[in-house]
Amino acid sequence: MSGVTGNLPQRSRPCQGERGRAAGGALWAGRVRLALRIVNLLIALVTLASALAVLVSDLRVPGYREHYRDALWFVMLYAAVQGVMLVGFARDGRLVPWLALSKAAAAYLFLAGFTHLWPYWREWTPARYVYQLFEWAEDRQVGLMALVFLGRGAFNTLNAMYFTAPWWRALRVRRPLLGRVVTAAPMAVTVSLLWTFFALQREEARTFSSDAQDVARLVYESLDCDAVRAHAGTTTTDVRQRGDRRYQVQIAYGCALTRVRVQAEDGRIGTMVGPQLRCCREGAS
Repeated sequence: MSGVTGNLPQRSRPCQGERGRAAGGALWAGRVRLALRIVNLLIALVTLASALAVLVSDLRVPGYREHYRDALWFVMLYAAVQGVMLVGFARDGRLVPWLALSKAAAAYLFLAGFTHLWPYWREWTPARYVYQLFEWAEDRQVGLMALVFLGRGAFNTLNAMYFTAPWWRALRVRRPLLGRVVTAAPMAVTVSLLWTFFALQREEARTFSSDAQDVARLVYESLDCDAVRAHAGTTTTDVRQRGDRRYQVQIAYGCALTRVRVQAEDGRIGTMVGPQLRCCREGAS
């Protein structure tokens, strides 16, 4: 009998240790979840503020809606979606995993058509003021690329993985092989997005020319509406000289987007892109 009672303290120690580790793990998980919810709340709040600012400007600022070609129904729908995100993450209810998945899906759709969509989307999106916050330097794209690939891409992937963890953990128990594939794919996507971001930054540092960028800006600012209307939908090339340096200039004219690309003698480039809607409206009138 005494042997039994003597063993009781030895059994209680691991139980207390396990309970302590479980409590510590739960506390850590709760803090991580709270931190991610706060980040999602801030993202939704800032994006909603931008959409509401666009909506107010569309309704009250003369010419604003025509300049950006905003559709009121789309701006209102965009604001409503951000409102749902804000309320959903604030309440931390059953919708949170689905909201996280929807953010990741939207990011993947955007990234899939990034090269085509990006020049237009940054002008047309109701979140345009959010993008402007990341235009840290006029001549460099590091802030915007960080927002797109690290923010929209990598963060939303990890965000969706965390909030859907109960789903894929159960899948790994029921079907281990499929569960491993499901969890490995998002990690591979995250790594590829990180690699793409750093590769783009290295490429920009290698090919960017501040002199060519200055020439591109001067050429873009010197475009007149007659030239835009006359060459809309076409691309012209010519040579410009600045001091003792010569630059190859390519101008792709368009109402929605006009792109000026300037190449210096050393092969490095500078670009300027922007809409020319005012010229097209004048031509239409």
